[in-house]
Amino acid sequence: MEFFKRMVERRKAKVKALIAIGIIFCCLVGCSSNAQVTNDKEMAENIQESFAKKGVSSVDVSKLSDFKWEKGYLFTNKSKKADVERLVNAPISEEVMKKISFANQMLVFVHEGEVVRYVELPQDFIAHDKNQLEFSSSHSELKFNKNREGKPIKAGDKTLSSEDALTVESIMKQIQWKKADYSVALDPDVQLTYEGAVYNVRFTSDSAELTSKKRGVYGKVTGETAQQLYDILM
Repeated sequence: MEFFKRMVERRKAKVKALIAIGIIFCCLVGCSSNAQVTNDKEMAENIQESFAKKGVSSVDVSKLSDFKWEKGYLFTNKSKKADVERLVNAPISEEVMKKISFANQMLVFVHEGEVVRYVELPQDFIAHDKNQLEFSSSHSELKFNKNREGKPIKAGDKTLSSEDALTVESIMKQIQWKKADYSVALDPDVQLTYEGAVYNVRFTSDSAELTSKKRGVYGKVTGETAQQLYDILM
């Protein structure tokens, strides 16, 4: 199957997205112009691998970090502006809040008043009483959300990587779901397992159609979003 976008364009888009996220966190806590804010994908993988181990209900992030930090914050796409401003002790613009609202869960690590690292995790992966959380290097044990256990995101029988799972999760949240039309995607190109439900996914030249009998819903994405989904699932 041929799509109109090449892989190199997708890679460029990812680089631009990472740069944008780095700028966001500089805005949050006032990074210096020389600071390099890194998306620690290895730490994200290690946190999720810890969660996958039998009997493990929490993770000490200080033991998984190889950099200096004193304070940490957890933000989610449900974090409220007033709460974020209270945590970082600084005014936050509506533009920054809009970008935070598109995120899943983000762990942000601060050293000497500057953001030095951030970690992206799936939605509701870390348990929290509110929609954000503050922690420190001396109190760095974070509890896992038990409700997520046993619900990996899969393409067929293959469990997706942390990065791909985050992308799929973001796409699934963007879809405008409708009452299912079961005549669509009955002969799928691949089956996607998401939040415990199986979705039949069928690709065309410029779209991806998804149907779930369990959820009774139908959804469709087009253009670059369909290309992203195809690159990950196929």
